[in-house]
Amino acid sequence: MKSAVCLIALLSVSAAAASTSRAPAVTLDPPPGWSDATAATNLKGLILALRGPEGSSFVLVGMPDIALDNAAAVRSFMMNVLTGIRTGSKLDYRVSRRMETRSLRNGLSAQLLHADLAGKPRLVLAVFDAGGRPVLASLSSAAPDAMLTPLLGSVRVGVDAGAVKTSGSAHSLDGQMQIALGGGLRSRVPTPEEKSHGAVLALQGSGAEILFFKTSEDDVAPKDQPAVARATVADALKIPLEEVSLAREAVTSAGPVAVYSWARVPGSPDLRFAAGFLPWCYWGYSLMARGPLADDLLVGTLAALKQGPSAVPGLVAATPKLEAPRGGRARKLLPAAFVVVALLLLGLIVWSRARKNANLSP
Repeated sequence: MKSAVCLIALLSVSAAAASTSRAPAVTLDPPPGWSDATAATNLKGLILALRGPEGSSFVLVGMPDIALDNAAAVRSFMMNVLTGIRTGSKLDYRVSRRMETRSLRNGLSAQLLHADLAGKPRLVLAVFDAGGRPVLASLSSAAPDAMLTPLLGSVRVGVDAGAVKTSGSAHSLDGQMQIALGGGLRSRVPTPEEKSHGAVLALQGSGAEILFFKTSEDDVAPKDQPAVARATVADALKIPLEEVSLAREAVTSAGPVAVYSWARVPGSPDLRFAAGFLPWCYWGYSLMARGPLADDLLVGTLAALKQGPSAVPGLVAATPKLEAPRGGRARKLLPAAFVVVALLLLGLIVWSRARKNANLSP
């Protein structure tokens, strides 16, 4: 098999007509055994290049502005790319199956062309939309099908932090959740600081905003989450526990049931703060919302929340059930849950800055 450097050079010929528009921001953490070769690669239109074991490679490059919903045009382009690779490498790559469209765990929808070499799978070409700009991907490997998910399925197409999306669907960064936008509901990209604390989804509506923070190593038992949510609101706003609503349940279209509490923000006539927890498989998501009718936004958002492309239905169905208690035991739980509450409060600070930058009304 040709080396990664050779294949990248071949792509520079095959995709010579690459778009000259600004390349989309793409991030990908290389899987074990792979390394980032982007900086060492001189290729027009190059977005990302990785080198893997035994000469394998994964390349993303800009492509001509063709309509990705035109199957004939896409196939013609990909066949031209394959012909260029075959000619330049003097290797007899052959199409092995019909083109297919596949939804990946990161929310991307890619059109795939598979090619064999000497009767064995060796190459996958893919095209997908990256924020309105078409991108060509090439995966050369001894096991291309097995590497599709850890490579193409892990690509994160970014936009500027805080950028707002008002239509279509929003996916959590981990691919577990999705929700339809519109009717006043919109999403934004979590900031790098929010991401560093586990934020995977940010939604806005009616002047309020809700953030989802993934908590994969939560040491709080599911039965204690309702009390912790209530205590978090009290501590964040520095108000007596009695001024915080009792924990309530909020159902999701995805299946799991969340719990949350809310209270009015002192000194504000209509500003509210809500905190909650959404169990999911064997982990969960801490929820925080602030703004007018923040609790209504939280409930409405959860009601419309569906399983995303990375969700495993069986695991989601086995999610532990939370039950909102009739009384509160939060003050007894706070010492043991100090780390969790501290994380939520830190997220609140990050959220407040993002909300100010987004110019949301108080």
